[in-house]
Amino acid sequence: MELGEPDASGRRRPIPVEGSEFVIDLDCVIAAIGTSPNPLIRHTTPGLETNRKGCIVADDEHGITSKDGVFAGGDAVTGAATVILAMGAGKRAAAAMDEYIKNKNK
Repeated sequence: MELGEPDASGRRRPIPVEGSEFVIDLDCVIAAIGTSPNPLIRHTTPGLETNRKGCIVADDEHGITSKDGVFAGGDAVTGAATVILAMGAGKRAAAAMDEYIKNKNK
């Protein structure tokens, strides 16, 4: 996407860039978008505890959830908050994920 010309309100809207699409082969995706968790999470992920607002319940220090091998942070846990808080949660969760993976097969 790129920003188009300003409209009548002065806002530049994103427009697709032809031919810029690409495919990445991967084993895992960490979704980091939005300001709240997808409401389907609580209905499609057995064993994952959520609160009354649908946010994922996770340990503040490591992002560990009630489901083994699932980590969460940022807006999916806190609801809408600052980017700085989400980045910090992501950094802590990434370190915890690394430890989890390293110790999983020991």
